[in-house]
Amino acid sequence: MEEELKIKDPRVSIFDFENYCDFLVKAGMPDGLYSHTANNLKTWANRLGYKSPSSLTMVIKGQRSPSLEMINALSEDLKLDMKEKQYFMLLVQLEKAQKKNKDTKEILKKIATLNLKENGISLSLKEFNAISDWYFLAIKQLISMPSFVEDNQWIHQKLRKKVPLKQIKYAIETMLDTKTIGRDEEGRLIVLKEGLITTNDVPSSAIKRHHHGMLNRALESIEEQSVNERQITAVTMKVKDSDIAEAKKYIFDFIKDFNEKFSTNNADNLYQLNTQFFSHTDQVVKH
Repeated sequence: MEEELKIKDPRVSIFDFENYCDFLVKAGMPDGLYSHTANNLKTWANRLGYKSPSSLTMVIKGQRSPSLEMINALSEDLKLDMKEKQYFMLLVQLEKAQKKNKDTKEILKKIATLNLKENGISLSLKEFNAISDWYFLAIKQLISMPSFVEDNQWIHQKLRKKVPLKQIKYAIETMLDTKTIGRDEEGRLIVLKEGLITTNDVPSSAIKRHHHGMLNRALESIEEQSVNERQITAVTMKVKDSDIAEAKKYIFDFIKDFNEKFSTNNADNLYQLNTQFFSHTDQVVKH
C-alpha cells in the first residue's frame, strides 16, 4: 500500500521562501526532502487529481510553471489559507516574469509587503533586489570607476547589453533610496556602502538567484570573450569529508586576498570572480 504524503513539519511556512519550488520541496515531501521515487510522486500527483506524476515533477524541478488548476490543488493539499495562497501565486508570477526578463518591481513589492505583514521578516523589497539581481552589484561597482558616465544607455552598453534600460533606472533609484549610493557636492553618483545590503533573514533562494545570474555571465563569457579577457580553469579532485570545512575556508581566504590585491577604484573595467566547489558524487550511496 502506498503511504499517504503529508506535511510533516507544521512550522514550514511559505512566507519563509522566495521561490515556490523550494517551498514545495520542503513542505510537500516526506522529511522535507525531495524524493525521485516513483511511489512518492505518484501518490502526491494522484491526491492532487493527476493520473501521471510528470507535470508535478516538472513543477517541483522548476521546468514548468504550475497552472492555476495545479496552484488550487496544491494550495488545498498543503492547507494554505487565503493569504498563503496569494503569496504562492505571487511567487509563480515572479518566476514567470524573470524567465521572460520582464519588470518584476510590482510583484516584488507585493511579495515584500506580505512577507513583512505575515512573518515579520526584516527584508525589504529593495534589499531583496540588491542581492538577488546580479546587475545591482555590477552597477554599484561601475559607479566607483573613474570612467563612469551617469547615462543609462552608457551603462547598458558597458554591461554588454545584458541589462535592460528600465532595470538600470530602477536599480539606481533603489540604491539611492537605500543609501547604498548617493551624490557628492557636485551631484555626481558615489558609492556610500561598499558591502552587500543583506540581513540574517535573507532567504537562501535570493542568494541562489544572485549566483545563477553571475554563473550565467560566466557561461556567456566562454563564447563572447577572448581568452585574454577571461580565465576559466577547473580541477577534478578526491577530497576527504573531514577536510571539506577547511577547504571552504581556504577558498574564502583566497577570494578575500585576491580582492584586496587586485580590486581598485582606479580600474579600467569591471570583472567578476566566481569559484565553484561542489561534489560530483552522491554521499549516501553504499555498497
